[in-house]
Amino acid sequence: MLLVACKGEQREKASPDKHDVTQLLNDPDAFNDFSSLSLIPSQTSTVYRANEGEWQFNLHSYLIRYDHKFWAMWSSGPVNESDRDQVIHYSTSTDGHHWDPPIVITDSPVASDGKPGLVVARGFYELDGKFIALVGYMDSIIGLGPDVYKRGWENLKLLRFEWDGEKWIDCGIFLDDFMNNYPPRPIKNRLFMTRRDGPQRKVYTVLSNTLKGEVWTSTILPEEPPVARMSEPTWYIGPDEVVHLIFRDKAREGFLYHSISMDDGLTFSTPLKTNYPDTPAKSFTGRLSSGEYYLINNPGKTRDPLAVTFSLDGWTFSNTSLLRYNAPELRYPGSAKNSRTFQYPHAIEHKGSLWVIYATNKEDIEISEFKLSDLQKAAELKTDHNIQ
Repeated sequence: MLLVACKGEQREKASPDKHDVTQLLNDPDAFNDFSSLSLIPSQTSTVYRANEGEWQFNLHSYLIRYDHKFWAMWSSGPVNESDRDQVIHYSTSTDGHHWDPPIVITDSPVASDGKPGLVVARGFYELDGKFIALVGYMDSIIGLGPDVYKRGWENLKLLRFEWDGEKWIDCGIFLDDFMNNYPPRPIKNRLFMTRRDGPQRKVYTVLSNTLKGEVWTSTILPEEPPVARMSEPTWYIGPDEVVHLIFRDKAREGFLYHSISMDDGLTFSTPLKTNYPDTPAKSFTGRLSSGEYYLINNPGKTRDPLAVTFSLDGWTFSNTSLLRYNAPELRYPGSAKNSRTFQYPHAIEHKGSLWVIYATNKEDIEISEFKLSDLQKAAELKTDHNIQ
């Protein structure tokens, strides 16, 4: 069940207090010269490689550890992004570098016009001992024009699949008119997600009533001009319990946007443009077990390189480094596929490493393992914490 709250029902907006939410990057010139930045050592492996006559579009990758294995899921299409006959693939690995052949979680259900709909991978999570995969579904993308974000999603739904130990079981509609960016995670005694709706792709923040996630309340994000075109937020909770949302900017101004909540996700401030460059593309934030925050994005004019910065207080990031640089050439051209790109990162920490999964040229799914000791050297953080 989804309850929608209006702007007038929100509490008083959060205040950044002594912090400036626009100063997200400590040195705004830090990404001016990528050749001067260090490339953090990694071991990179292929989760799925596109081949002739097979699935040549692959994107929206997510990663989790479950049942002593790595699990990856992603969207796959024959040639182009947003082809209506996409499927959702998953694969598993015991060591993170050797992956089993992909298996389909679901293909596209038949839409109202009798043709396949469109499915999009939306991530894994665990809840009450259940292992769940989320999949976005729509009949089609409606509207015309070169700007994809002016088009709506027809008959949008978020579908839920549950692992029974051998296969994925279709549990039907999880939430209606709902496109999440990352799966739910807790803020104290409730679960939190972000959502875009189908008709206008407006951004909402969404909280459940309990950690069981039975009833969800959706509140539209404040969007006074000129910040009405936000997309694909990532989020984290700072050490001061402030919740931070970091947005891709659909207006393509070339910088990340930032919004905060000082009441555990109930209300958020109007997103403001920061000094942190972004191509734009989907970014990802997280917190290492040692307490340091990281932000992964594409800070250049294109989606190469994939870079990382670090923060101790959650307000300002510094110590810029590269994760991947100089992407290969595209092998299989298709709609919305650009050559020499690394994009849509997602990451988890496991046994002394940060594992980052992403798409290369929207055709291959790759994973890179970064030792936490190497990340700490790159961050040059002065801390008493020991990374395990």
